[in-house]
Amino acid sequence: MKKIATIARNPLNSPNMTDKDSAILECIRAELGAMGAEVIDIGEDEDIPAGIHAVCSMSRTESVLAKLKKAEEMGTRVFNSTKAVESCSRIQFMEILHKNDVPQPSYTIVEDEMPTDTMYPCWIKQATGWSCHKNDVRHVSTVEEAEDAIKEMKLRGHDKCIAMQHCKGHIVKFYGIGEEFFHYHFPDCGSTKFGLEVHNDQNGEIRLDAGQLRKTAQKAAKAIGLDIYGGDCIVTPEGDIYIIDMNDFPSFSAVRQNAARAIAGLIMKQTYNK
Repeated sequence: MKKIATIARNPLNSPNMTDKDSAILECIRAELGAMGAEVIDIGEDEDIPAGIHAVCSMSRTESVLAKLKKAEEMGTRVFNSTKAVESCSRIQFMEILHKNDVPQPSYTIVEDEMPTDTMYPCWIKQATGWSCHKNDVRHVSTVEEAEDAIKEMKLRGHDKCIAMQHCKGHIVKFYGIGEEFFHYHFPDCGSTKFGLEVHNDQNGEIRLDAGQLRKTAQKAAKAIGLDIYGGDCIVTPEGDIYIIDMNDFPSFSAVRQNAARAIAGLIMKQTYNK
């Protein structure tokens, strides 16, 4: 019998999503058990026991990632890998997408003043880590608003920010697990972590090539190294697709049960095929 450990995400890294994150992990545990695995729940402050064959972790804390790296070095399979999780830090995944020709809005790294050629409106985003605060991503319409956003982020310890082009179009959320599972949907205004989709028009006709969306999302995930992933993209009125965010382990709330089954199946398959 394979021993599979699970680690929950720290609530501080799960703003407004704690219940949904807990729900997907609970479903994954149930599916793993149904597939014959011995499932062991580990707290973030606990060591990984000997004899664990794989770990399904939603945690992003430095202490847990350090323990998972040691487990990987000993041959334990971790989903997602620690390298992939660290690569989902905002500036890292944006640079990875750029190097791999994955379409995303144009952006500039800002340390002090906004570039004079910035087009407004645009987005100001903290450059390191993940979005854990409602002001880690700000939609701004003027240089004054942009500089206020940068100043506020610096006060919270973010030395670098990203100024990203605002693209008109629909926001589409997508989820993927390996090569087999893929789902997308259009979020309702106010239904997401911080409700930022209100700045994009979700009404009107949309020209979405579902096959191209899947191909683009999978290319992004593969470049980062993610087995389990989610993200957001903009689909312009012309049908162009631009990735605007990648998530190393989303809550899959729209497709929770099917996603849990797919994640458990992926873990069991790759663990038995080691």
